[in-house]
Amino acid sequence: MNIAYSILSAAATVESAASAAEAEASGGIIDRIQALGTASEQIKDPDYWGSVGIITVTGILIVFFILALLIFFFWLMGTIFKGVDKRKNAKAEAAKAAKAAAAPAPAPAPVEEAAEDDADSDEEIMAVISAAIAAYAEEEGTSYTIRNVKRRDSRVRSAWSIAGIGENTRPF
Repeated sequence: MNIAYSILSAAATVESAASAAEAEASGGIIDRIQALGTASEQIKDPDYWGSVGIITVTGILIVFFILALLIFFFWLMGTIFKGVDKRKNAKAEAAKAAKAAAAPAPAPAPVEEAAEDDADSDEEIMAVISAAIAAYAEEEGTSYTIRNVKRRDSRVRSAWSIAGIGENTRPF
């Protein structure tokens, strides 16, 4: 059994040396290394680590080159969009200035003193709301009636607000 194994291993060695010689004759180091067969034979080859280093360095350089291209691309896009925004803002400011120059300044509104009584203030607010609803109803050709006005407690949260708080503060 040992004799058969040694004959087979000698034949494999001769065959791998022949294929390595053919690969080197064809001109490629990588072809020669691939033709060696087992990984231990490839690692023992003196050109193996040089080719591994070249492949590694090439891969790293390609990655950093593409990264530099992406950085340049995003910088260029940012510069272009800042220029577009500046032009839009300049046009908007010019339009506002032209509109302000064409329209006369409105007269200042008279300053009213705050009502001392909250009940008077509430009645005034209800009157303003009623007038706004009546003006809206006249445009549509319908009539609305205010039946009840309730003051809403500012501390009470809506259902959506409570759901959002519960969702964001739920323990993990």
